Amino acid sequence: MNNMLTIVAMLLAATFLFHSAINYMADNISDFENVALPPKKPKKTVSRFSMIKVDATSKKGWALLDFTSGKTHKIGDLEQSQKLISELNWDVGFRRTSMITNGGETNPKGNVGVVNLGPHTLEEIKEAPKDGYVQDKAKWGSLKNGALKDWYIYRTRTHNIESKKNVYVIRTQDNEYVKMRVLNYYCQQEEKNCATSMCSRDEAACITLEYMKQPNGVRTFPSPTPIAQIEKQASGKH
Repeated sequence: MNNMLTIVAMLLAATFLFHSAINYMADNISDFENVALPPKKPKKTVSRFSMIKVDATSKKGWALLDFTSGKTHKIGDLEQSQKLISELNWDVGFRRTSMITNGGETNPKGNVGVVNLGPHTLEEIKEAPKDGYVQDKAKWGSLKNGALKDWYIYRTRTHNIESKKNVYVIRTQDNEYVKMRVLNYYCQQEEKNCATSMCSRDEAACITLEYMKQPNGVRTFPSPTPIAQIEKQASGKH
């Protein structure tokens, strides 16, 4: 009898605690609604090629990327930085959605030119074109490279940027060849998330590139590293 009374008392106590918790939540539901969900952790992109994220967030300055060293140089206004532009080692410059190259009217002493091969994967491009490399020209008061100027899609409904995933072959300042593709325009979000909803302007213009450089001056690109080997290296396994 005593055991039965104990069990009944425990059930009543548990029921009381459960209803008390429900009532508390109902009375304070606004507190729960205002707690922001933790941000989604960006999915780490695994590529068989080299990858780099270029900070192109400045609206006035440029980030000049050198594919040989993998380094970027920060400069200000182009007209005021002409001496630096001609002295620094760089191939492609980035500012928000704009891209320039180290050649043509941006730098008459530069050698860089670009061929747009259209929407492909990097694996599909086995060899750099022999000719057809486009250099920068001045148009309507600004410098542009005709091969790079339409690299993205502008989403009019959400006002966001999405790469066309074109492959560009670049003849570098060192007279070597790089094949390059823009994977993402955002710092923390994936482009597919921004195609259907507004992404913050504060996190735009961190341009993620995948690329392969052929360092021997020949036009044939080597085979990329197998994904299994990349994942093994990333996990620290030998």
